[in-house]
Amino acid sequence: MIFFTDECFMYKANALLEAFDRENEIRPLADHFDKGTADVVWIPAISQWNPKPVVVCGDGRILRNKVERSVLKAAELTFVCLAPGWTNLEWSPFAWKIIKAWPGIVQNASLALRPTVFEVSPQTLKIEKRYHL
Repeated sequence: MIFFTDECFMYKANALLEAFDRENEIRPLADHFDKGTADVVWIPAISQWNPKPVVVCGDGRILRNKVERSVLKAAELTFVCLAPGWTNLEWSPFAWKIIKAWPGIVQNASLALRPTVFEVSPQTLKIEKRYHL
């Protein structure tokens, strides 16, 4: 599978995940788009990739913004949202927590039969299915 991380995902964690997960591909937004590229631009663009990636995002506002949410729904992408608190973590806690949560993220994303929104808690590392898009 391909996992695409947005700008709100700690960039150096991409290399950590690539070293940890040899079966899946990690593609950070910064490697494909200019800094500050609007969500309504990169979401439809990556939805054209084959296979479609799973988005791992540190910005849950996409789900609350009507326009961005409709673009995400139209793109038919599975979306893993890092719940509030992840982006405030220092590097060390972020690193060990994302590594600990990663196998569950991969498993949940691989079992999703249709585009689904998952949320990962920074406290419990529990991955919850929120809804289908």
